[in-house]
Amino acid sequence: MANLSISKAWDETRDVIARDGRLIISVALALILFPEAVAGVIAPPPALSGEQGPAWLPVLNLVVGLLGIAAQIAVMRLAIGPATSVGEAVGHAFRRLFPAIAALLIFALPVSIVLIVLIMAVAGPDAMTALMAGTIQPRLATAFLVFVIVAILISVRFQMVIPATTAERQGPFQIVRRSFELTAGHYWRLLAVLALACVAAIVLLIAAQIIGGIVAKLLFGDVKPFSVGALLIALLSGAAQATFAATLSVMLARIYVQLAGSPKSGT
Repeated sequence: MANLSISKAWDETRDVIARDGRLIISVALALILFPEAVAGVIAPPPALSGEQGPAWLPVLNLVVGLLGIAAQIAVMRLAIGPATSVGEAVGHAFRRLFPAIAALLIFALPVSIVLIVLIMAVAGPDAMTALMAGTIQPRLATAFLVFVIVAILISVRFQMVIPATTAERQGPFQIVRRSFELTAGHYWRLLAVLALACVAAIVLLIAAQIIGGIVAKLLFGDVKPFSVGALLIALLSGAAQATFAATLSVMLARIYVQLAGSPKSGT
């Protein structure tokens, strides 16, 4: 079993960002900030705009999510090495996107089934009906909380899915098995990393939306779709997501290098 030092991974993360920061920023701007900004302008948060997004918004969000996964792969390609260009890293990301998505679905589908079972067991069938009508009952909130805890506990063993997809040329099932191999014996340290990442993401994104919402309302009034205020909020939220995702991607890439030893080329 390989040794794992979280402090060493963090030190290496800072070194990579200091060395290749311009390359990483270029990827984050193109594949995270820009798509998030487009989605945010089209459909700003309903709590701020008072309007629901268009019916095709889920399709747009899916595209944004896929581009976000590609961004993680590209950033990890830069962080794992060998040295390469932004264009090659992005090309590599899209070549490895399908195996990454398939591997993530191997995790997501069973977890989704767990969510449905939890909702039915904890909240009851009436809660599902209320949810479809846009109402969240207290029992449903409890079920969601339990689900989030269960999902975090399970997802620790899947933390190396994207790094393994990036560095190794394997199919989805082999990637999942590889992630389980790499994380074996390091569960609690990786759980701490994941928990801290979740807390940091929540705080960062909420702060960006709150600050963006306050500034947008003060400067531009109501925040409506395709307004300057919506653009401001979208840019702040997108920047927060891009910063967080890029930093975490580099961190997970350096953890992967420790666990895997000499990385195998995924190109």
